[in-house]
Order: sequence, then C-alpha cells, then structure tokens
Amino acid sequence: MITTYSELQSSVASWLHRTDLTALIPDFITLAEARLQGDVVSRSMEVRTTLTCSPGSDVTARYVALPADMLEMKRLTLMTDPAVVLEYKSPDQLVADNSYLLSSAIPTCFAVVAGNIELSPPPDSAYDLELVYYQKIPALSVSNTTNWLLTANPNAYLFGSLLASIPYTQDESRQALWNQKYQEAIETTNSIDWYSGSTMRVRAR
Repeated sequence: MITTYSELQSSVASWLHRTDLTALIPDFITLAEARLQGDVVSRSMEVRTTLTCSPGSDVTARYVALPADMLEMKRLTLMTDPAVVLEYKSPDQLVADNSYLLSSAIPTCFAVVAGNIELSPPPDSAYDLELVYYQKIPALSVSNTTNWLLTANPNAYLFGSLLASIPYTQDESRQALWNQKYQEAIETTNSIDWYSGSTMRVRAR
C-alpha cells in the first residue's frame, strides 16, 4: 500500500530493483508530477474562491491576480444581483475592442494576462468575483507527504515515476508495460465522479 511520499519512494526503488537511486527518485517523482498536471482532469481538482477587484480607470484597477496554484480556469462570475458569468476574450480581442479607452463601469468580460485577470470595462466599484478553477496537484515533499491523488490512485504516481526514470536508467524493457499501467491509472482517475460537457478552459500558464 502506497499512502505517503516515503512509501512511494520505497516502491519506486523496489520496482526498479535498484538500491543506488535514493538521491534520484525524488527527481523521478517530480518529473512524474509535471506530466500528471497535464494528464489528470478530475473533479477533485476543482476549487472555488472569491477575488475582489478595486474601482478605478487606471491600469492597476483592471487587473486582479489569479491564484498561484491555478492550472485551468473553469468559470468567472461577477457576484452582483443577479450574478453574471463574465465572457472570456483573448488579450488581443480586448485591444481590438478598445477596452483601454472605456470608462469605468460594471465589467462584462475579461482576459488572462501574465497571471492576472484583466477586466473590461475597468470596474466602477469594488466587486467580488467568484472563480472556479482546476487546482494544480499539490506536490509531494518531505513536508507534504500525501495528497488527494496519491490517496485516490497511487498507481498514477508509481508508474509515472517509473516512466520518468527510463532516460536515466536506460532500461526500456518495461516501458510499454509501465506506460500501459500509467494510462490505465489516468483513465481511472479522470473517470471518477466526472461528466462530459462544454466548459471554458483557460490555462494560467
């Protein structure tokens, strides 16, 4: 049973049949996490938070910082009465619409620029914004010994780490098997409590 960071490291070493990789196994796990961030799309990653914008027509007023752990945005809602889901536009579209020339008013749309939400028009008052987003999988470490993915499906971590070890060990004899097991783990994780549908997907990076 793999439930902690240390247990994962021990399991990776056992599967590799190596006792000389202790210092490198954390790197294999980190590389696996980078791959998992792009492959896993689970409801367990959904987070809801409240942001606040400040009034004003100057440059700073139109920007609101996104959470540092955001992977993808699902929905941004202006919490007026009634609440309004803001329309996403690309930064180029905002420029084309002359949003920089607009007077402050109730925002109706937004873009994502350099880790910030850019509101258009600039807010004429302090508004709460409800952001629903997909959170990055919390990285495992000595201080953060487990997370929801390791608990729900340790196979994703195990086989992802084993695949990440191949460029170093140059042992490709088990690559096909490990890749199959990794893909099965991803499919299992993504199918749990999930539904298909059309949603906005705006990457923060």
